[in-house]
Amino acid sequence: MHISDGILEPKWIFFWYAISIFFIGLGLRIINKRIKEEPVYLPRLSLIGAVVFVISVWHIPVPITGSSSHPVGTPMSSIIVGPSATVVISAIALFFQAFVAHGGLTTIGANTFSMGIAGNFGGYFVYRLLKNVSPLWFSAGIAGLIGSIITYLTTALQLALSLNPGNVLNYWKLYSLGFIPTQLPLAFAEFAFTAYVMKYISETTYKENLSPAGDRFSRNALLLMLSITSIIVIGAYIGYLGGASMAGTDSTVEATAKPEASPGGIGTRLMSYLGEPLGFALVGITGGLFTGYFWSEFRRRS
Repeated sequence: MHISDGILEPKWIFFWYAISIFFIGLGLRIINKRIKEEPVYLPRLSLIGAVVFVISVWHIPVPITGSSSHPVGTPMSSIIVGPSATVVISAIALFFQAFVAHGGLTTIGANTFSMGIAGNFGGYFVYRLLKNVSPLWFSAGIAGLIGSIITYLTTALQLALSLNPGNVLNYWKLYSLGFIPTQLPLAFAEFAFTAYVMKYISETTYKENLSPAGDRFSRNALLLMLSITSIIVIGAYIGYLGGASMAGTDSTVEATAKPEASPGGIGTRLMSYLGEPLGFALVGITGGLFTGYFWSEFRRRS
């Protein structure tokens, strides 16, 4: 979901931009309508946007594989604020992520399509399909799992369409296999995360005071997330002991797809000058100011 600048052919850059712009326009119309009907929707949207940015930019080492990858977060967002609004959130997140060498400015259209449209709507469709026949937490968790997998399958297809037009199907399988070892464990982690977030929201929304069962749930949710984090850290440590570089899966698959390319862009240059901690801080502050401006405008107009 973070294809870099210099990877896709120009015609495919424009193609994915055209599709994504259509969905972004539709999403903006729906957001404006929702804000007029429900003013509190805007701060909720801003909060979920920040969550999606953090989740989808977070390099998580995966046990034993010697690489790292990203969760998605858009299926959870689609359940909370709607799939059309999530397209806009994804585009904004990917724009800022391009400045920290996660994706690129020329590939925002392609990355928005994979993360913000395919994974987003795919996960939401699964949620709607299951929510009347299964518990909320399970339907939401499956949405997170399927949405994460669809995102990376779409990225693999985008690479195959652009770089291997004569043999798309075989290369789609090849690039998908490159993502699976790292992304599949994260997809199950995203299942747990999405399921517990949605269960927690549903319980706190409809109960003014949490019961002891609710308190037990909070403790269990915390223990689950600590367990998942511990497994990831231990697995990463084993990967480092094995001499692995823990490189991002996105860049690894890109290097396989187009070995002669030298992915670059403003984010790569910024990270080379500032380093990741300062670069992430700069982009985070800029994104916060950007969000804060709209929050202030919202409160002023209210």
